Amino acid sequence: MAITPIPPIGIQNPVNSVLNQQANPISSKDNGAGKAGSDFGQFLSNALNQVSDLQKNAEQASLGLATGQIQDIHTVMIAQQKANLALNLTVQVRNKVIEGYQEIMRMQI
Repeated sequence: MAITPIPPIGIQNPVNSVLNQQANPISSKDNGAGKAGSDFGQFLSNALNQVSDLQKNAEQASLGLATGQIQDIHTVMIAQQKANLALNLTVQVRNKVIEGYQEIMRMQI
């Protein structure tokens, strides 16, 4: 019986993708705040879509285990842990953004 290796995680590290974009910026005519805002918005949208995809994969894996289509429980547990970690990271980032916003609102002008 051969042991198959664990495949690499298919998630890109969001920090590395931002650093790569900053190191290799695409030159365009519009390098102002509007472009930076749209890039940041696109980054957040992509990150949330990845979290959503991980949640869907974990749900499908759980359903497959319950219906007998998936025989190995470790695949299901790995999918659930990936989704759990991604969701926890998303919640912590949201909390830090809200904390930063509240700190700015407390500043006196």
